Amino acid sequence: MDRSDFEALMQCCAELAARYPEGLVFIGGIAVYLHARNHEATAALAEFTHDADAYLSLADMGDLRDEETLTANRRLSKHQLVMRGFEFDLYTERQSSLIVPYDAVLAHADRIDAMRVACLEHLFVLKLEAYRDRKDSSKGAKDAKDLLRIAAVAQASGAGFDGALATPYLSDDHLALLERVERGPAPVALAQGNAVAAKRLRQSFDRIRQAVCDPSGSWRP
Repeated sequence: MDRSDFEALMQCCAELAARYPEGLVFIGGIAVYLHARNHEATAALAEFTHDADAYLSLADMGDLRDEETLTANRRLSKHQLVMRGFEFDLYTERQSSLIVPYDAVLAHADRIDAMRVACLEHLFVLKLEAYRDRKDSSKGAKDAKDLLRIAAVAQASGAGFDGALATPYLSDDHLALLERVERGPAPVALAQGNAVAAKRLRQSFDRIRQAVCDPSGSWRP
């Protein structure tokens, strides 16, 4: 995707955020992009995405159904919206099978550019769950890099990572995957072959791994 197409996608995201300012929270790759771009130290890691994912309240989903044509995907408990050629995967409060409930995501969401985005901890859980499902695919490789981006933002922002917000939703299977991400090819790929930068990415990620493996853990840079 080139910059002009991505800017058009971002305009659609901003429009949806303005229409549903209290009940829509962006998740997935678009949220990772916004977090990374929001800090000078991680802006270079921000990657354009072809589509966007969002979590909506029941009330907002009802309004959206009245205003737009939505396609239901009952197997994945979501709806798809096509807006000016861009695809949005929409998950609804109390109807979604996402691992982190809507109420928790909304309560801890951050605001970036007048858009609500999932906090780093909940975004990490959602990305790790996606990675578990598709770790051996090209999308899984992107998930692994997004997990590293989240760790880099936690370091760059100074906010760190509150393990208590993540651990309630993680199983032993999730925790076992953390080492695979850290020791796999994703750090070098995200660092574009720079060994020093890849080492820093691994170190930031390892701090998150320690925070979520300890039920009372947290990490502050």
